[in-house]
Amino acid sequence: MSDPDQSAGASNGPPPPQPIVTSADVGPAGSAGEPSLAPRAASGFVPPSPHSAPAYPPAPGQSASHGYAPAPDYVPAPTYPPGPGLSAAPDYPGAVGWTAQPPAPRSRALGLTSMLIAIPLFVLSVIASAVVGVSIGPFATRTGAGFSYNSSDLPAGQAASLAPVGILMVAQILVGTALGILALVLGIVAVATKRGRPLGIVGIIVSVAAPIVSFAVYLACVVSTLPPA
Repeated sequence: MSDPDQSAGASNGPPPPQPIVTSADVGPAGSAGEPSLAPRAASGFVPPSPHSAPAYPPAPGQSASHGYAPAPDYVPAPTYPPGPGLSAAPDYPGAVGWTAQPPAPRSRALGLTSMLIAIPLFVLSVIASAVVGVSIGPFATRTGAGFSYNSSDLPAGQAASLAPVGILMVAQILVGTALGILALVLGIVAVATKRGRPLGIVGIIVSVAAPIVSFAVYLACVVSTLPPA
């Protein structure tokens, strides 16, 4: 029979050597005997996965967190004074920064010319009508509707004395009519083109009133000097 102590000593001998497990033999869960999907080197570097995107350093002017650099502080544009003939832009959006200059005032010479022709013509025409009426009245004949005058019925001496009156009447009709029309046209143009509009209005009114007033003065002078019936 064998000794129990010897059998116990034989069974309690040194344990068998254990296999050495390296980092290459340890799997993701740390179990031995399973292949590792991500082998780790002895220095601790983990190689990247073949399916992961490579990492690049951020470009200049970009932050690593958001990918965009913060906006710089806004600097307002410098202001410049307006050029000649321009004014500053008004204080509302969308306004144009310039205004048109007012038009230069037009000359009043045209309206003044019309008035300077019409007023003397009016005065001279009234005077001439009065002279002609007073000169003809004594040689006229009263009728039921008014009076009549015929220079051919006058004696030679009276006809010769009335010759200057006839010349004055013809000059009044021809020259007065021509100058009156000229003053009227100049006044109308002055009013239409705003070249002395108030003066042109005066020229128009006086040139139109001159023949009417002159004829009224002529009739009044003739009637007042008619011989008694």
